[in-house]
Amino acid sequence: MRSLILLILCLFSFAAYSEVIVVDKNLPFSSIGKSISYLQDAEARLSISQILQADRQGLFISSDVEILNFGNSRAAYWLKVSFINKTNSELFLVLGSPGIENVDLFVPKTDGGYHRIHTGSLAASNPEVLNANNYIFSLKRSDLNDQIQTVYLRLRTNNILLVPLKLAVADGLLIGMTPIERFESIYIGILIALFFFNFSVFINSRDYTYLYYSLYILAFFFYVVFYFRGYSYIFGNDFRIFLNTSPHLFLGLGMISGIAFSRSFLNLKETLPWAVQILRVLAACWMTTIVLSVLGFKSLTSDIAQILSSITTISVWVLGILAYRTGYKPAVYFIIAWSFVCLTSVWVVLSLADFFPYNELSVQIAPLGFVFELLLLSLALGDRLKDMKYASHEIQERQLKFQQENLYLVNSQNERLEKVVESRTRALKKMIQSLENANADKNRIFSIIAHDLRSPFNSLISLFSLNDMDMLTFEDVKILLNDSRRNIDNIHNTLNNLLYWAQSQMQGITTAPSRFNMRVMVEDLMLVYQPLTAKKSIMTEIIIEDDNDVFADLNQINVVIRNLIDNAIKFTPLGLFIRIKIWGDSNHVYVDISNPVADPHKIDKFTHLNGVEPSYGTANERGVGLGLHLCRDFVERNNGALMVTIEGDCVVMRFNVPKYLVESSPIVAAEVMEY
Repeated sequence: MRSLILLILCLFSFAAYSEVIVVDKNLPFSSIGKSISYLQDAEARLSISQILQADRQGLFISSDVEILNFGNSRAAYWLKVSFINKTNSELFLVLGSPGIENVDLFVPKTDGGYHRIHTGSLAASNPEVLNANNYIFSLKRSDLNDQIQTVYLRLRTNNILLVPLKLAVADGLLIGMTPIERFESIYIGILIALFFFNFSVFINSRDYTYLYYSLYILAFFFYVVFYFRGYSYIFGNDFRIFLNTSPHLFLGLGMISGIAFSRSFLNLKETLPWAVQILRVLAACWMTTIVLSVLGFKSLTSDIAQILSSITTISVWVLGILAYRTGYKPAVYFIIAWSFVCLTSVWVVLSLADFFPYNELSVQIAPLGFVFELLLLSLALGDRLKDMKYASHEIQERQLKFQQENLYLVNSQNERLEKVVESRTRALKKMIQSLENANADKNRIFSIIAHDLRSPFNSLISLFSLNDMDMLTFEDVKILLNDSRRNIDNIHNTLNNLLYWAQSQMQGITTAPSRFNMRVMVEDLMLVYQPLTAKKSIMTEIIIEDDNDVFADLNQINVVIRNLIDNAIKFTPLGLFIRIKIWGDSNHVYVDISNPVADPHKIDKFTHLNGVEPSYGTANERGVGLGLHLCRDFVERNNGALMVTIEGDCVVMRFNVPKYLVESSPIVAAEVMEY
């Protein structure tokens, strides 16, 4: 008996509330426009309490269309949505029109009042609303789930007010939105590919038709994808607000680019000269629309844009037909492509003007028609490119004829060319003189190196000759070989420096930066030089203040550090010290190699990095003066500088290289220089 009473009450409730939506797990993800009612707030001043009173008076009007279209009105509209949630899951109200400036949802509270949730295309982010390319409101489960619940939605915009409204549970929301997102991702990918392809063709061909086409794609991409479909949220709240404040800026830019493309593609200066003036007038009208949009007249520009869109697309389509009738064959694809634009534009404009109901198909037909148009225009451009190849032969013949007709001009320029040749000859002589000076410097350096390499080799040859004649005992050979060890090390270092220097002079060195740790390199090298420092009783100290990785050529920096350490060991008196300090700032790592010198009067020689004068160390070590030359060259190739400073009785060799920065390393890597 009790169940029967409840059933009767339920049927009575359904009779009293014909607009009530029953939500169960089988609720389809589709527009609920025919199940809601609305009320116009002409002055946009009514409060929720006044709306509740109007509802009790029966002033709400039932809707009979899937998607409500209120046109371009300054009034606010209140939508009433009544439902019974028979599921145990959360319910979501989805408003699929992302361009509405003011959206307020009033949800009943347990105390009898209403909670207001505010959002909109010009509003700040609201944590109570999932604001992506639509507005998703969460209608959380409550104790009223088995009873009729009513929410009120207040909408106001300065553009055409379309209301695609859906109600769904969590699973239905996910299942329903996935096909839409997949479809949109396909045509977004097509648009991006078309833009980059045609812009690259323009870069290579310098044909401005491709530039206008690329700008046409880009502008409409912003308007259709970011504004019409609401994906502007991807680039943040500021960009979303800017785009929704002046959306017709991008529509206007797109139409102007389309007009310029049509004029260039159809070659209207030749085929229809009188039509150029018509396109100029249309472009001027769109420029006026852009100015009004930037000034904030969004509602006015919306009305203007509807009219201008239809006029422009139909006009350009007719011009394509007329150009084809004059014998311009590439206009065929243009006519077919622009037919899609005309059909979709007329469809959308008539739908917005409420000549026939605006539905789910109308939402997708605009971007779909635009994509088909762009694909067909790409075919038209390809056909045009083929015709241009055939025409290139005629152009070449004309160019040949032109060259023959103007050949006499060459003779009249002989005198001027002779002067130019004379001037360049003088410059060439200066260059030759410079090369001769450089060659002389090389000869001097090679003579120094030849002397320094010959003497140690002569000593070794003499040693082997005496050994061959059995004039040396084993102990004598051992002593002499130990004494020659220093000469062999010197020969090895000199040969390495010579080869690096010669390679740099022949422009054969490639600087290839990579990531490595300066501390690890220094510590490894100090292990190699430990026998030399021990032999001279030199103490070494490594101070690490910055252990960040660097971005430089590992081999070249290794040569720099080896030469500087070798130089420090060479000129440090017996029993003193060498200090290596690694420090840095925000962008560079610095390496200081400092050591005291025996003769303070020789300190000035270290500050001159240009010389190649040989010098002797504290243990009579011979050097050719080429190491510092290499160090300076390699450090500069790695975007650093080699400096020599004097601190007390110590000389400090300091160089720096860039740090390895994660955000800038790809840029640095792209700047690899080849010498």
